[in-house]
Amino acid sequence: MLTGELVTLRPVTTADLPLLYDLMRDPATWLSASDKPLWPIPFAAFKEMYAKRAADEEAEFSIEADGVLVGRCALFGFDVLSRNATLGISLIEQQRGKGYGRDAVGVLLDYGFNKRNLHRIHLDVLAGNTPAIRSYLSSGFVEEGRLRDAAYVAGGFDDLVVMSMLRTEWLARL
Repeated sequence: MLTGELVTLRPVTTADLPLLYDLMRDPATWLSASDKPLWPIPFAAFKEMYAKRAADEEAEFSIEADGVLVGRCALFGFDVLSRNATLGISLIEQQRGKGYGRDAVGVLLDYGFNKRNLHRIHLDVLAGNTPAIRSYLSSGFVEEGRLRDAAYVAGGFDDLVVMSMLRTEWLARL
C-alpha cells in the first residue's frame, strides 16, 4: 500500500470490481477521460481485463480515502529501455474536487520515479477536461503539445493534450 496525505493506493481486489466497472461505464466519466467510444463491455470481460492487468507489469491501484473506494489509477505501457510509462486516473464523480486525484497522482509519481526508477511519466487528456488539466499542471506536469481533433467525443472532435513530467522536474518540486 502506498499512502499520501488524503489517499491510499492499494491493489485492486475482487470486491472493488463492481464499483470500478460502474466507474468505467459511466458515460460522463468516459467522455471526460477517454478518446475511445464507450462500449457495452460485459462484467465477465471486465473481470478478465483486470485479471490480465494483474498478471502484466502494469501498476494498477484502487484509490481509497477514509476507507472508501473513490477511484482507480495506474502506470502502464512501461518502456523499460527509455524508462517511461503512461499515467491514468479515474475518480467516482461524487469524489471529484476534494483533492483525492491530485494526491493520488503525487503518490503515483513518487512510486514511478522512486520505486520503478522511471525517467518520464506522461499522459494525454481531452482538451475539454479543464479540471483535469488544471490538476495535472498543479501537480507539475508540463504540456508538451496537442494532437488536434484527435478524439471523437459526444458527436464532435476534441484535441488531446499531451503532458509529461521528468524525474528531474519531480525532484526539483520536493
